[in-house]
Amino acid sequence: MGSDEKKKQRERFLLDRFLEHQGITPTRVVPGESPDFLIDLEGRTVGIELTELFIRSNKSEAYPKLAEESLLKKIESNADRIMSRARETYFRAGNPPVLSTIVISDRITLDKKKGDKIAELIADQIQSMILQNSPAVKWRSREEENEEHSLLDSVYFIHTERVPELRFAHWTVVKAGLVATLTPEYLQAEIDKKAKKINIYRKKAEEIWLLIVADPTQLSQKFYIPTDFPIGSVSSHFTKTFYYGCAAEEVIEF
Repeated sequence: MGSDEKKKQRERFLLDRFLEHQGITPTRVVPGESPDFLIDLEGRTVGIELTELFIRSNKSEAYPKLAEESLLKKIESNADRIMSRARETYFRAGNPPVLSTIVISDRITLDKKKGDKIAELIADQIQSMILQNSPAVKWRSREEENEEHSLLDSVYFIHTERVPELRFAHWTVVKAGLVATLTPEYLQAEIDKKAKKINIYRKKAEEIWLLIVADPTQLSQKFYIPTDFPIGSVSSHFTKTFYYGCAAEEVIEF
């Protein structure tokens, strides 16, 4: 499956979740381009342009040449790869089943060879942790007395506990501190960017919705919505504009 097809499948998944949450049941959904979807709804055609919202990190001391969401996506992808390799290394050594949570630093290496070494070190650390006479063990880098410990720059925290069967042995990687506050300026910039093509969208349908989606299960899409978010300060030329935090089931309509 090509990257374009995967992207369209993900967009359709996110759209379906949004429509279901809103209680909207179109008689037909047609994938397209500019806008991303056309739906038949109550006798009219509605175009829906869907865009995912990513955290923008303007600067990084560790990786100054990588800008905004590009860096966060790379960190996210590499962290997942390191976690998978660590788990594989751990179980290949014949160790007992454990459930583990690994909190990584934003300074985690993006170099593949170094990442493989970090994965081996994580597996070794968890193996040493299960040798302790306790069903659940925690390791924190800030409590590490050995300042030369190889994981100190890459991992903040590891929690591991024995589980009875391999099917319970889930390993989760979390990036610390990667939560951004959703602001009107942030949303307005995304709306204005999409509004540049609104006349193109209207060639397919008079009614055009803009659906801005953030998926907080993704490390690069964790947004916090303040309780006093000023909805009235955001403007849009689309017929309807929505922000949808899909996992948290949060919807704001502008």
